[in-house]
Amino acid sequence: MKLYTMNFPPNPRKVDLLLKVKELDINDIHNLQVINVDIGKNEQNSPEFLAVNPLGLLPVLVLDDGTVLNDSHAICEYLDSRLAGNGKQVMGSDPIQRAKITAMSRNAEFHVLYNMMLAFQHGHPSRASVGNQVPGMAEESINRVKKALPYFDELLSSHKYLLGDRLTFADIVLYVGLDFGRVMKFNPKDASVVGDHVARFYAQMSERFGKK
Repeated sequence: MKLYTMNFPPNPRKVDLLLKVKELDINDIHNLQVINVDIGKNEQNSPEFLAVNPLGLLPVLVLDDGTVLNDSHAICEYLDSRLAGNGKQVMGSDPIQRAKITAMSRNAEFHVLYNMMLAFQHGHPSRASVGNQVPGMAEESINRVKKALPYFDELLSSHKYLLGDRLTFADIVLYVGLDFGRVMKFNPKDASVVGDHVARFYAQMSERFGKK
């Protein structure tokens, strides 16, 4: 297998954190070749990479039979079921668990991560020369995140994680979204902004998965 990735963007980071939950080193997995794509050098738009994924997006997992998975959720689903690691099923171990985790993952993605990525696209100086930035879109996107956070704060008021006391893929997605917000000067440690329970959740996730 070949995994095309990079350690900073949110979607590749989901894969990295899933493997960490399973106590697997992304660079030390049998039959997995990790290929780092430098987006700072625009390598995602090189002819070589576009031949793998014409959309020019990361991550991409190419299986031994040539099957190409170019969606982070699909890649995590595959690796979670394919790699044993410590035995934890981060995506769920039965149909009901998987359905609940998928639903909550999508909530975290659409309401938090996606809006943080929109804010970055339309408000960060590094993106100004890449595409058209819509005035006010960054602020509106951050406001959508703030509007959604009480929902997650309430869920976390009675549990360590979103769906109970076991870390799942939904927690990874929410954490990645909150953490990515820092590039837009959004402070996920500020309880007055994100809520007491979300701030606590972010702190515990950062302690485990944050860059040292």
